[in-house]
Amino acid sequence: MVLAVFAKVLLPILVVVGLGYLLRRRFDLDVQSINRVSIYLLSPALIFTSLTRVRLAADETLRITAFMVLFVLVMGVLTWTMSRTLRLDAMTTSALLLCVMFMNAGNYGLPLAQFAFGEEGLRRAVLFFVVQAVLAQTVAVYIAGAGHGDWLDGFKRLFRMPQVYAVLAALAVRWTGIQLDASSGGILNDLFRGVALMGDATVPVLLIVLGLQLAESNKTTQRREIALATVMRLVVSIPLALALAYLLQMDGLSTKLAVILASMPTAVNMMILAIEFDVRPRLVSGVVAVSTFLSLISLTVLLLIFGVS
Repeated sequence: MVLAVFAKVLLPILVVVGLGYLLRRRFDLDVQSINRVSIYLLSPALIFTSLTRVRLAADETLRITAFMVLFVLVMGVLTWTMSRTLRLDAMTTSALLLCVMFMNAGNYGLPLAQFAFGEEGLRRAVLFFVVQAVLAQTVAVYIAGAGHGDWLDGFKRLFRMPQVYAVLAALAVRWTGIQLDASSGGILNDLFRGVALMGDATVPVLLIVLGLQLAESNKTTQRREIALATVMRLVVSIPLALALAYLLQMDGLSTKLAVILASMPTAVNMMILAIEFDVRPRLVSGVVAVSTFLSLISLTVLLLIFGVS
């Protein structure tokens, strides 16, 4: 049973990530350019097509948004409290906050949701991912500045990201009642088919990017901090996510997605922020690598508990 769940959901992901990892080890690739293709073209296309297709009640959408915001904030408070108790310095605290608060809901969470729960799971997972992306472009940027960031600059960065406009465009389509269908004719549907084609390419490219970025992770000697951040990210996140989902009265599928996405390993793009702001980049890359590897075990157990077969 365990092997069957692992083979169905995680093995396809591991194959693509592993090939991306080996590719980066073999060739001197420009990872940043490939990452920008996924950020500025493919991810917005997936967000737009998913949000225009998904049929989800407004109250459930609000619950998903509230869940992600509350979850990230509570995890931040718990991590900050732990850092204060251990008397860690400001830079290490900022690095741990990045590692614990922001999970890999994009290039790991989206394909897992698709393999485990089908197209409906993917479309709902996109909603979780969109909120996570907004938080990563604002709160994470501020944290990476070690408490000296500029909130105004954070919002400027946010509105330079195409994901925001993909969300606004999708909401406009839904509000005006325009029906877009890649299988139908008409100029709008033909344009939509092109956007959907890019959206379909997002999941495999995101997995390849994950493998490429993991290949660039560096070793660190801060084993205690790596262990603490990994336990917070993969273990402590589970009961917290369950409690919030229960309090917000989320439905069955959204609850499963909330718990699984909340217990994803550390977001890979936190490595980029850590390097950019020089916030213990080796510690952050170490947590990304360790939590990603161990998540193969923790996520398999969660999928079994949720009855995925």
